Amino acid sequence: MAFKLDNIYEVFGFDQEYSSGDKLVKMLPLGDKTGGQITPNGIIEVNSRLDKKGKNFVVKHETEHLKQIQSGKLRFDHNNYYYKPSPKSAIKVIPSSKINTFDRSLPWEASNKYKNG
Repeated sequence: MAFKLDNIYEVFGFDQEYSSGDKLVKMLPLGDKTGGQITPNGIIEVNSRLDKKGKNFVVKHETEHLKQIQSGKLRFDHNNYYYKPSPKSAIKVIPSSKINTFDRSLPWEASNKYKNG
């Protein structure tokens, strides 16, 4: 008797089209103003209501943040964002309560080549 194995990404609830060995992407019904976001552990969440072009852009944008996290330039938790633009610079600590996540002039947004959708 034949049987079909699920794709490993689907087993764990990740989007098979956008996920790879380098990144994990989930499609979720996010808020109306939110195209996507990245979690502190590097999972990219994309608004499932976006069209294909919008999803492609969000994945590219959030992948840049994933690279910032992996390189040690950016990390964040529930309390603070920690940004270190270069290996020799001091870490900038910004309280999460002072952050507007839609502000594209934030240092980690300003250095993201995929700024506008």
